[in-house]
Parts: sequence; structure tokens; C-alpha cells
Amino acid sequence: MTTSLRTLTRRAFGRTCAAALLFGKRFLRAEESGPLTWAAQPDPSTGLERRYRADAQIIVLSIPLLRRQGVGDGEAIWRESPAEDGARVRLLEFSGRSAPERAAGLNRFGFVQELSRTAGQARTEWIYFGLMTSSPEENAAEARKALHPASNDALYSAIEGHLAAGSIETAGARFIAPARTSLADRDELIGRARQALSDAPKRKADLPSVEEAPQPFLHALAGLLNRPGSSETRFAYGGRLYRLRVETSPDAKAARVFREQRLIPPAAVVTRISGTLRREEGGAPTEFRLWIEEGAPRPIPLRIEYQAKSYLRLTFEAQG
Repeated sequence: MTTSLRTLTRRAFGRTCAAALLFGKRFLRAEESGPLTWAAQPDPSTGLERRYRADAQIIVLSIPLLRRQGVGDGEAIWRESPAEDGARVRLLEFSGRSAPERAAGLNRFGFVQELSRTAGQARTEWIYFGLMTSSPEENAAEARKALHPASNDALYSAIEGHLAAGSIETAGARFIAPARTSLADRDELIGRARQALSDAPKRKADLPSVEEAPQPFLHALAGLLNRPGSSETRFAYGGRLYRLRVETSPDAKAARVFREQRLIPPAAVVTRISGTLRREEGGAPTEFRLWIEEGAPRPIPLRIEYQAKSYLRLTFEAQG
């Protein structure tokens, strides 16, 4: 009996030590991981990607005057995988560009990328990065002057941010670079933007409570699309807080079109999302519309429509 008790005690002690060692390793990994960085991106094999054709419509006095297909293209990416320490890592990305040969010589490029890491039920942090060609044109007349520019360079705006419980950190910068929008030039533009941001001062803001920690835009939108019945949330961008609201409705006509294009299964249902975003401190709302496959675990849009300028409406159509 004594021998059995000693054996049992040694075994229990051994299991306790092993558990403590395992917990210690996990704790150290969590501590060593530090703040979220872009090095934590999920493997590309874990994701879903969708390519788009960009169409443009010119509007004057609320009347559509001219529509042209294929003035550019775009891409959306959704990648998600667990990290080594058990956290979930998600990458959301969207990029769009004009094709100068199809857009009367206009060079425009936009790119936004967000990464999140969730450990447990509530510990989530996000980082985001955005890059776009500066386009100050406010009306069609100014837009015509921007066509076929004499300079081969363009002004770009870049932004990055870190969001965590109770705090927001953001930085912005502008830089000059060649006005090229091809996919082959994308990595060079992103590199120039990150270099410009490395010298930019970081602005910090404290939030009133841990519960009010906001997400960046793409994650906030993805959360609403993944939670039927949810219609409103908040997000942060550039150090400002915004409200995002969506309304959903079935769209049988769009479903028939997407079935003919073999973008969705024969029995799939398509939902139209009508969205509005507005700064919390006030201002004019921005409206957009999305079409998604109902019930898709990663609801990357089949079509995207938004009013880029008062005179310009852009549509991104998914390509098979």
C-alpha cells in the first residue's frame, strides 16, 4: 500500500510538473509574441481570393450620363488560420486600380489591408495599412483636367494604425512616386508608403473603456456580414470613430446573373447589403452596396457599388 501510494504520488507530481512546464512555455510564447505585426499573416493557402472588373458611371445632377466597363480592376482577400499559441489570425484586404489605357489616361490606385489576432474570447488587437492616390477633384470639370497628366509622378497618401483594448494609435504620411498602377508596381508603392510612414509621428488616443475598443473597417463589415440580424457597429480609421449600418434584403435577380456566370452554386441565395457609414462627430454619410452569397463562411462580395465622387459611381464585378 505504501509503495502504491508513493508511486501514485510520484506520478501526480510528474504530471503537475509537466503541466506547469507546458503552461510556462505557453505563457512565454504569449509574452514573447509581443504586439501584432505583419509577420503574423496567415499562409496564403488558408484564404479565399476574388478578382473584379471595375466599371465607371459618370453622374451629373443625379442623372447617369455615361457608363464604361473595364476601366480598371480589383481584388479582395480573406485569409484566416490559428496561430501557434492557439490564437486566431485573420487577414482582410482590398485593392483597386484604374487602367490608364481604358480610363482616359487616369492613374488611380487604392489598397487597404487589415490583420487581427484574437486570443481567448475578448483579447483582440488589429493593425491596418492603407495607401491611395490623392485625388482632390471635386467635380467633373476638375476630373477632366486630371486626365492625361503632364507629370509622370503622383501624390500618394498612406496610413497605418494599431487598435487594442482601450487605445488607438495611428500615423499618416504623403509621398511622391511614379504614377503607375499595374499589379507589378504594387509592391514598390507599398514599400515606399511604409518607408514614408516609418518617419511619421504616431498619434495616440485613449478610449473610455475596454468594451469600446473598435475594429478597423473591413473587420467591422465582415463581422456584420457573418452575424445575421446584426445591423450596426462602430469602427476606427485614421484616429476617428465611425458608425457603420447595414440593411439586408434578398436579390433574386442578381442571383440569376451570378448563377449564369457560375459564381455561385445553382441553389445559392444572394443577399444585397445596403450600407451607410458616418463619422461619430457628424458629417455627410457615405453609402455603398454589396452583394454576397447568403450563408457563406467567408462572404467576399460578388459585386461592390459605391459613390467615389459626387460625379463618379464605381462598380466592381466579380470575375469567374
